[in-house]
Amino acid sequence: MGLSILAQRDRISLGNGFDLRLLSALEALQARREGAELARDGLEQALCSNACLLARALEGTENRGPVFPDGRAVLAGLTAEEIAALAARWAAFSRENDPGLEVTGEELERIKEELDGDPGQRLRWRVLRQFHALPTEERAQSMKGRDYLWCLANTLMDREEALGRLCPACRIRTLEERCARCGRPAAEWGESDSNTSFDLERFEALKEGKDLD
Repeated sequence: MGLSILAQRDRISLGNGFDLRLLSALEALQARREGAELARDGLEQALCSNACLLARALEGTENRGPVFPDGRAVLAGLTAEEIAALAARWAAFSRENDPGLEVTGEELERIKEELDGDPGQRLRWRVLRQFHALPTEERAQSMKGRDYLWCLANTLMDREEALGRLCPACRIRTLEERCARCGRPAAEWGESDSNTSFDLERFEALKEGKDLD
């Protein structure tokens, strides 16, 4: 991958008053379906699909609205060469900024390290998780840093108020580090609790269906 996942963009400027933006999976599917309806044969499929994709991805820099209402308008307004060039530019931008799930284990570990080193991103995740929201939703897109901080501060205050209603013994027990599954206090954990015979490489190979014999 090129850029860090923490610095991804959802649009790029073409420098001529127009932007290209990433599409959702639904928008990409709709573009393919519209392209199939426009194409009369297989030779026209690529051109029509690209035109329908650009009808959704090409927007004005200032008004953030679509330049063309549909794929047919793109075919009427641009040359075949222009459509191909813009579609290729969009495809490269999409691969760079939206890698999806097709990443290697090494890349995934790097992403985790980046997130672990960015408390702001982890804070944002905790707030979104608590309110069952995705970062692409309008309510999340409109939130500013101070909104996330406000939510986090109130969450911490709620926790402190709940602890304040406990007796001293229960408060100590609540704050004590424990196993999330069995509830054993961390002070009782020992080396015997760890599985030293676990082979991570073998586990990963088996998970991928590889024959180890």
